[in-house]
Amino acid sequence: MDSIGVPKSDPPRLMKTTVAGLSPEGPRAANLNHLSPRPLGGEGPGVRGSNWEQSRYVNCIVVRPSGRSDRMRIMVSRGVGIFLLAAFMWPAQAPAADDLVMKAMRDELNRSMKQLQLEQLEKPYFISYHVQDRNSLEASATFGALLTGSLSRARFLMVQVRVGDYQRDNSNFMTDPPHGNGLTETVLLPLDDDYQELRRQIWLATDVAYKSAIEMLSRKRATLENRKARENLPDFSKEPPATVLAPFSPIKMDLAKSEALVKNLSGLFRQSPEIYTSSTSLAVNDTRSWYLNSEGSAVTQETSGATLTAQARTQAVDGTELPDWVMASARSMEALPTESELAAQIRTMADRLTRARQAPVVDRYNGPMLFDGAAGAELFSQVFAPKLLALRVPASDNPQIEEYAAQSVGKLQDRLGARVLPNFLSVVNDPTQASYQGTPLVGSYAVDDEGVQSRPTTLVEKGYLKTLLNARDPVSGIAQSTGSFRSFGAQPGNLMVMPTEGVSEQELKDDLLNMVKERNKEFGVIVRGVGRAVYKVFPDGHEELMRLGRFDGLDDGAFKDLAAASRNLTVYSIPYAAYGGRIFPGQTGAPLVSFVAPSLLFEDITLKPATGDLPRLPLSKHPFFDK
Repeated sequence: MDSIGVPKSDPPRLMKTTVAGLSPEGPRAANLNHLSPRPLGGEGPGVRGSNWEQSRYVNCIVVRPSGRSDRMRIMVSRGVGIFLLAAFMWPAQAPAADDLVMKAMRDELNRSMKQLQLEQLEKPYFISYHVQDRNSLEASATFGALLTGSLSRARFLMVQVRVGDYQRDNSNFMTDPPHGNGLTETVLLPLDDDYQELRRQIWLATDVAYKSAIEMLSRKRATLENRKARENLPDFSKEPPATVLAPFSPIKMDLAKSEALVKNLSGLFRQSPEIYTSSTSLAVNDTRSWYLNSEGSAVTQETSGATLTAQARTQAVDGTELPDWVMASARSMEALPTESELAAQIRTMADRLTRARQAPVVDRYNGPMLFDGAAGAELFSQVFAPKLLALRVPASDNPQIEEYAAQSVGKLQDRLGARVLPNFLSVVNDPTQASYQGTPLVGSYAVDDEGVQSRPTTLVEKGYLKTLLNARDPVSGIAQSTGSFRSFGAQPGNLMVMPTEGVSEQELKDDLLNMVKERNKEFGVIVRGVGRAVYKVFPDGHEELMRLGRFDGLDDGAFKDLAAASRNLTVYSIPYAAYGGRIFPGQTGAPLVSFVAPSLLFEDITLKPATGDLPRLPLSKHPFFDK
């Protein structure tokens, strides 16, 4: 990428579902234009609307075929009476601690694996059920006035049915136009623990998924029959079953307290006459999860998260739009910073934004640049971390779609064993860690959403790429899952960038100034905070605020030639959604991720003014301050 900015191509929707609006949209995961998260509410830069979809379990674009073969129409129409009423246990093992939801899942799974079969066609070799019961709170306010406040609850089931075998099944294939593949069936379940109704809904969803799987496998086999594969990769990896039956521990959701909090914090902008628009939002989610598959995995776990975002926007004296925001994520509302701490951060942000209106814009800067503290962690999360996620390119009956899908594969996927960072940096993903030096990490989990146990994974060792985070779709050079499937594909948990030769923050700034002097530059650049506070730093050490423009040269190549890193690490936690080497902000249900990273010093980065026409300033004053 030649500059930090939201990708111009339309992003995939990260989960196909037959149910809309199951949960309020969480805070935006990240925004590349200004190195900052795009918060809930729509203000601030973001991506365009999606017009194509990604399979939840295949990590690919889903396109549907125009019609069915006569044979398949006959076979699918014979689906009536697939299930017999007699129960049959599969597998025989059953924990005694099953609650009613798990019992309904297990009983229907046992019956389906034994009896689910269309005449003369194959039975499933793998079935999984994933039930999520989500409680959500949403509150938002602007300028001291409440905008929204709601509590909601939804329970839904995701069914995956695989037909064929681990080597070749109904996954990793696209058709044109789109068609279901048996891996994405999602339905609402009753909130009541009604065993019979749960069984009925699971039965119907499994029936639909199985028929789709049979048809997709038939299309896939017909397409691949006359092809010679370059690499005979299995479609699905075999993984040891995981059994983790953790008790549920719901977090508190106090709507009245949440509404008061966002009103109070948004009211702080009444003290900032030069800020034109602002809002504060709080999203809290608490999800109970049941997972069961035919390999023997049985998991109950609870995940929760709370994210508060305060955003503001104004214009510089020349009309340039200036956004800024404060964001905090934790496992619960109580674990967020206190109201007074959040208020202090918002006041600092408002003051910075007000001063930025008068700050100069650099015409063009080429030289050393230091991303200090949280800015270094955020930069790593947006530019380098998405490329550490493996992506399987599925086959297709349309070569153009297959070629287009291949463009989503990150550059690092073909560089296993190569040096991708300086030899003083290593990268480890460790979802088993709950904290780092006393600071909580929000990306911890025991088992991923495909029933694979989480574990530490060394991705980069002393600069060399060892592996990528992967789901159960093998890719070249990575045969097994790393236990990283979360929500919609491989995602990090707690991603830690560990320096072996880190220096102090003062030494890092001294190194920056030495580079400035060696190159006879007038000043260097320091990016602080979370990417919006940009300063000129002069050889005598004094600093001046300037307006953020556009960066060129901040790509994976720049990280390979990184000059230095600090020994102190910053924890940066956000809702995170990445796909195909890129970040996609604003995805509903994006998992929380913690990045632990040092300050980063680059030797040569370009900073230039933003392009495009400038909007006019408001014709009259803000009415609240026009007195």
